[in-house]
Amino acid sequence: MRYRRFGRTELQVSAVSLGGAYLGGKENPERAEENAQAIVRRALDLGCNYIDTAPLYGPSEELLGKALAGERRPFYLATKVGFKPEGFDYRRDSVLQSLERSLALLGLTKLTVAQIHEVNMAGWGRIVEKGGTLEGLRAAQIQGLCDFIGVTGRAIPLLARLAATGEFDSVLCYHDYHPCVQLAAEEVLPAAAQSDMGVVLATVLAGGVYVAGEEQRAAVERRFEGEEEQQRAWATITRLEQEESTLPQSAFRWVLADERVSTVSSGAASVAELEEVAQAGDMTPLAH
Repeated sequence: MRYRRFGRTELQVSAVSLGGAYLGGKENPERAEENAQAIVRRALDLGCNYIDTAPLYGPSEELLGKALAGERRPFYLATKVGFKPEGFDYRRDSVLQSLERSLALLGLTKLTVAQIHEVNMAGWGRIVEKGGTLEGLRAAQIQGLCDFIGVTGRAIPLLARLAATGEFDSVLCYHDYHPCVQLAAEEVLPAAAQSDMGVVLATVLAGGVYVAGEEQRAAVERRFEGEEEQQRAWATITRLEQEESTLPQSAFRWVLADERVSTVSSGAASVAELEEVAQAGDMTPLAH
């Protein structure tokens, strides 16, 4: 596994990291805890040292807490504030309460990164106003609940605007930067680079676009509107299939060719899924 600088934090994070949305698996809820423990254990074995989760991801924080209990190998853990409880208002005190709840579930005393989940849900005003989200995150740092703070979402202009403030240490984008789509590269990544932020790219398999199988065509049709867009997507997929790596690995390698990207997050639902894409962290990136 290769490691990359996580912006001005100076952390060295694994090129491929672990996302917590599907840790419990997708097929057998009764084995969720066992599945999560296997994935987390294997992720650390493979050198994945950055883990991203959120209260929105069902039992993810609780599952991670159990899987990481007693773990002595080093790791960095990021979670988010937002969505839970229902009606979350993104204000200072709610931010602190959310982070305290997350820490209790995770069995940790401090997070590496506390992030705003879906910045558009809060909006610029609520984030920067007195008593708002940013003030809550700063208070969390002062109280020792987290080392760094970040933003996440798909609201490209707002993410770029927040990145440009220099207030945040990291940014997570999902669905908007992969071989067929480069929206995040147009505004967010330049702003993040200017502010020397750590950059996490997630959902680079685009819901099945880069996973060969019977559901791939449906994924392409779902993600791309119109025949012309779909044809361009298929052309890109065909080029990736010529590489000496699996299609998911090639998608990860393509994103990792951008040196502004600190880590690509894998929302693996099984050990096999994780093992496949984690190999991309030690492969030569694919030139754009």
